Amino acid sequence: MSIDIRLFGADAFEKRQMCRTTSGCWPCGKAAQDYASKLLKAKPATIRLTGKQSYGRPIGTVDVGGQDLGEMMIAAGLAVPATSYLKGDPARAQRYVAAYETAQRRQLGAHAGYFVDPAKWRHGERLSCERRSSRE
Repeated sequence: MSIDIRLFGADAFEKRQMCRTTSGCWPCGKAAQDYASKLLKAKPATIRLTGKQSYGRPIGTVDVGGQDLGEMMIAAGLAVPATSYLKGDPARAQRYVAAYETAQRRQLGAHAGYFVDPAKWRHGERLSCERRSSRE
């Protein structure tokens, strides 16, 4: 079974998005997708939908084996916190920011180099190593 949802309060890199390190560009969006897929295949997951949609996909939280998928992806450097959506959930916002700061400090995932914020990427901003495409 497959479901495509947007994580509530966590903005993962887009499927075709690239990130850059000193050795060149790498597919951080594909890495984010693969990381989530691996976690979801390893343990039981609980999805709680918010009832809202973004970019045509439902928004929700996902717990994998009792852990927050959004927080795990942020901690791995494969997503960024979207705290503006978490005003009603300050505890989650705090955990997400702490996970982001830890990933930055440890230079994990995209923090090993440079990246465009996923929201800006969706609006057309690209790294110099990415080809512009009319299809996203």
